[in-house]
Amino acid sequence: MAKKKNDHPDQIDLTPWAWISVGPIDPQNITQPSCGSCHPGGGGLEYDRDGQRYSARLQANPGLAQSLDGDYFQSRWDKTGVVEADCFICHLPGYDFKERTRQLKMLNYKWAGTAASGIGQVTGFVREDQQPVVSYNTRLFNNDGRIVLDLAYPPPAENCVFCHGLSDVKKRGFSWDDRVNHDVHNLQGMNCAHCHPAIDDMHNFAKGDENVSTVRDDLDNTIKTCGQCHEQGYMGAPRPAHMKIRPNHLDKLACEVCHIPALHRAAGEGFDVTTGGMVNYAKMMPPPGAKKIGQEFTWHPQYQRDEHGKLWPVNVLKAVFFTNQDKDGIHYPLFARELKKGYEKAKAQLQPKNPQRPELHTPEQIKTALAALTETLQGNKRFQQVKPFFHKGGRLYFLDDKGEVASRQDDTWAGHLEGFNINHNVAPASLALGANGCGDCHSAEAHMFKGQIVTDMFGPGGKPVTQSSGRFFGCQPWAFYVNQFHQMYLTPYVSIFLLLLVFAITLHYTGMGPKGADFYAEPAVIQRFSLAERWTHLVRMIAFLLLTFTGYIFFYNNVSMLRMFFDSPAGAVIFHWVTGLIFLAASAVSVILWARDARFAPYDREWLKKHGGYFSGTEVEVPAGRLNAGQKIFVWLTAALSLFMGATGVLLIFKNSLPLTFNCLMSTMHGLVAVIFVAAVIAHAYLGTIANPGTWRALVDGKVGRKWAKKHHSEWYKEVAAQEQPAEKQEEGGE
Repeated sequence: MAKKKNDHPDQIDLTPWAWISVGPIDPQNITQPSCGSCHPGGGGLEYDRDGQRYSARLQANPGLAQSLDGDYFQSRWDKTGVVEADCFICHLPGYDFKERTRQLKMLNYKWAGTAASGIGQVTGFVREDQQPVVSYNTRLFNNDGRIVLDLAYPPPAENCVFCHGLSDVKKRGFSWDDRVNHDVHNLQGMNCAHCHPAIDDMHNFAKGDENVSTVRDDLDNTIKTCGQCHEQGYMGAPRPAHMKIRPNHLDKLACEVCHIPALHRAAGEGFDVTTGGMVNYAKMMPPPGAKKIGQEFTWHPQYQRDEHGKLWPVNVLKAVFFTNQDKDGIHYPLFARELKKGYEKAKAQLQPKNPQRPELHTPEQIKTALAALTETLQGNKRFQQVKPFFHKGGRLYFLDDKGEVASRQDDTWAGHLEGFNINHNVAPASLALGANGCGDCHSAEAHMFKGQIVTDMFGPGGKPVTQSSGRFFGCQPWAFYVNQFHQMYLTPYVSIFLLLLVFAITLHYTGMGPKGADFYAEPAVIQRFSLAERWTHLVRMIAFLLLTFTGYIFFYNNVSMLRMFFDSPAGAVIFHWVTGLIFLAASAVSVILWARDARFAPYDREWLKKHGGYFSGTEVEVPAGRLNAGQKIFVWLTAALSLFMGATGVLLIFKNSLPLTFNCLMSTMHGLVAVIFVAAVIAHAYLGTIANPGTWRALVDGKVGRKWAKKHHSEWYKEVAAQEQPAEKQEEGGE
C-alpha cells in the first residue's frame, strides 16, 4: 500500500482506491474477487488517513488526484464513491457476493452493496464512464419507505464463507459444509459464530492467533480453545478421556495435530510473481499433486513449533519473488509493474513453455531474470541502489561481481517462513491420529515423521524438492528409526519377552527343582550380611519395584492406572524422578559395600563352567566366595545398568530443553535398558528365593546356617571357619 506522503510516482504501488478493484476484469464472468470484495467497507475504504471521506474531499479538491498523496494518487473517488460499511454482506441470507465483486471491479464502489443485497438493480459502470442508475426493488419496502429485510443474527456460515472460503482454501485447505472435507462441528449443526461470537458492541468478534498476519493482534486468543470447550463441556461438547494418548503428548501437541490429520481440498503450495502477476500453485505432494487449488485432493499438514515449543499443523505458502536491496541494507519487494517490466525484457531469452508460468530454476534462467531487472530498475526513483535478489526455496540468488549467479541461505526477513494455522475441518475421533495406536504417527508409513514436505517448488531439475516432515520440528531421520523401533517393536514385544522369561523360569524350577531344600531347619549362626547391606538392598529393591510400576505406566501409556494412583501425569513423572534418584543413590552405596566381595577370583571360572550347577539334574559342587560368580556378575551388571539408567533418566528430566533427536535416542535406550534390567532382576529374584531356599533369609536377619554356607559358598565358608578356629582356641586357652 502506498505511503501517505511520497516524493515520486515510482514510490507508489497500490493506493486504497486501486486496491479495492485490483484484479482481472471481466464484467460478464467475475470469478476472482478483488481485494475489496472481501472487506465489508468503512474504515480505510471510506475515510482517508486524515479521517476525511474520500469522495467529499476529492470533489472539494480535484487536484489531489494528480498529487503524490498515497490516498488520492490517480484516483476517481469523486466518480466511484466510497465503499461504506455493508452490514448485509454478513447478515443478509442470499447476499449475492459475485454481484458485489462485479460492481467493485467495474468501479461502482458506492453501489456495490445495493446491487449485491438485491435492494436495487444497478445499470451502468463507472469503469466505462457511465453514470450508474439504481432501480429499487419496491417489494422490499413498506408504504412509508422503510426497507423490510430478513436479516440473520448471528450471521449464517454461508456468508462467512463468501470470503473465508476463497482465501482460506488457498492458505490452509479450508472448506465448509463439504462432503469430502467434513468438520465434526459442521456435522453437529454449528456455524462460524458459535466459535467466533461478537465480544463487544463494536463488531469485534473472537479470534485466535494467526501465525502469518498481524491483523488485530489485540483480539488474539479471545476465542475459546479446544480444551476450554471440551474440558468444560461448553455447548454440550464431549469430554474426551484420551485413554490411548500418552499424557505428555497433550502438552506437546496442539489438539489440531491429531484431530486434523489430513485435508481433502487442495490448498496452495505457493505462488510465483516473476511475471508481475500472481501465479498460484496447488499442493504438489503426494505426487502427482493437485491440478488446481480447491480440487478434491488429500494432503497432510506440515508441523511447526510455537514460542512455547508446542507443535501445530500449518500450511506454508512458498513464495517465489524478487526484492531489491537498497543502500540501507533492507530487501524491498518489487512492485508488480516493476516485475512485469523486467519479465517482458527477459521473456524472449527465458523461452518458457508457458509464458504465464516461467518457473525459474536453472542458474541460466535466474541470471537472465536478474540481469533484466538490473537493467529495467535503473533510474527507479524509489531506490538509491539497484541490486535485485531472487528468493526461492529458502535460498537467496544474486549476481556476483562477475555477473554470475551466486546463492546463499536466505537470512533475510523473506527467508523466515511461518505457516498458516490449520484449525478447521476437524475429523471425527475415529479418524484422529492415535485412534489406532502409536503407529498412526510412529510407523514407517505415517506422515508425522517421514511424510514429504515441499521445500522448493522448482528445484534444479524443475521438480519439487522435499524434506521429511520430522525434520521441520527437529527429528533427524536416523532418530525416527530409533523411535520407530521403540514404538513399533520394543513396547509391543516386551511383555512377550518377559512372559517367555517367566515361562523359562517355571520350566527350570519344575525340571531342576530347588537346591538345598534340607537346609530349611538348620539354625542360622553365621553372619552373612550386615545391617547396612540389608537396608541398602531393601531400599534398592523397593525403589526398583516402584520404578518398575511407574515405568510400566509410562511404557504402555496406561492412563487408567496413572489416574488411579496419581493426581496428574506431572505428579507421576516427579514420583518416578524422585524414586529414580533414591535408587541411584542406593545403587552407589551397594557397589561400595559389595565391591570387595564382587572381585572375581580364579575359582569363579569353575562356577561359570558348571553354570553354577543350575542346569544339572543332580547336586553339583561349585566353589564360590561370599558372592558366587553369578552374583558378582549381577552386582557389576546392575551397577552398570543403574549408572546408564541414572544418566539417561537425569537427562530426560531436562528433555524439554534438549533437541528432539537426542530425546528420541535417550528415551529409547532408557526403555531398552529398563527391560534388560527388569529381566535381570526377575532372574535374580528367582535364584535368590525359590531356586535356593534359605537365601532370602539372609537378607532378613543377615544370618545363614553352616551347611547352607558350605554348600553354596564353600570358599567363603572356609574363610569364616578359619576365623572361628583361632577364636575357639583362644577361648580354650583362657579356660
